[in-house]
Amino acid sequence: MVIENILIIDTETSGLEPQKGAKLIEIGALLYNVKHKQILQTLSTFLPCDENPVQHINHIDAEWTRCNMGTLAAVHFLYEMADHASFLVAHNAHFDEKFLNTYPLDSKFRERKWICTKRDFEWPVQLFRNRLEDICSAMGVNYVNAHRALTDCTFLASCFGKISDLEQRLECAGQIVMKNDIRCGNTFR
Repeated sequence: MVIENILIIDTETSGLEPQKGAKLIEIGALLYNVKHKQILQTLSTFLPCDENPVQHINHIDAEWTRCNMGTLAAVHFLYEMADHASFLVAHNAHFDEKFLNTYPLDSKFRERKWICTKRDFEWPVQLFRNRLEDICSAMGVNYVNAHRALTDCTFLASCFGKISDLEQRLECAGQIVMKNDIRCGNTFR
């Protein structure tokens, strides 16, 4: 399996559980070329919400999300970006996927396979915890202004850029995901 491009995705939400009323309030995405380790396209958009009880974490004022902008066009652009990617990639992908599934997404997008960099991907560094902050620290990536969707995507891309055998590691993670058809449920270690 050759993976040319991946779509790195992160979401910000108004809480932890959609079943308890938490909403998807921001999507960030990077179309990333694996061979050249380059970001090809980026997307960042808010989704309207009435309140954000976790503003102290993600620094998103609910009022900003209600500004008149082309959210529908941004979501369609997300679909186009996904069409050029072999996999959707996220750190703790299960979280992002469950919130994206609360949004009325195109069924073709919902059927995409996810690689979780927390569970499916083998990092080339020793990790004591598998948080994005710990991975960035171990990989020598400055972890500042975290918990905004596009910024967190950029952290992953920066870490990927430092891995000499990135193609092989992503292909291995992709094979596991395809073999087991389980999203963010396998462990390399």
